[in-house]
Amino acid sequence: MNGERWAARDLRAVAEAIVDLLEERGLVAGSTSPTRVLDAAEVARLLGRERQWVYDHAGELGAFRFGDGPKARIGFDLFEVERWKRNRQIRQTAPAAQPRRRGRSRKPGAPTAVNLIPYDPSPYRA
Repeated sequence: MNGERWAARDLRAVAEAIVDLLEERGLVAGSTSPTRVLDAAEVARLLGRERQWVYDHAGELGAFRFGDGPKARIGFDLFEVERWKRNRQIRQTAPAAQPRRRGRSRKPGAPTAVNLIPYDPSPYRA
């Protein structure tokens, strides 16, 4: 009897953990928690990109599939997308390390580096 009681208690704990995870991802109908699962169009709006760009970078953005089929929908965890965006912003604003050069030294007063405009080519193909 004692073993059955522990088994039921363990089973309930596992079930509650699964429900919590599904609610966090917005996959439970009627969930009261805010939706954290986004589709490609929502991610595109959030990042200011085209939807095709989101599909092309789905792996970087932490996408996951809803099912196993070849046309299974993909979803994106809002927190993962926001983390990707923060990391990208941090990398773009961090000063670049200057490589050490060997050979002749520069003349005093000669420019050593030029700040360029950040360029991110569009994945759009004609």
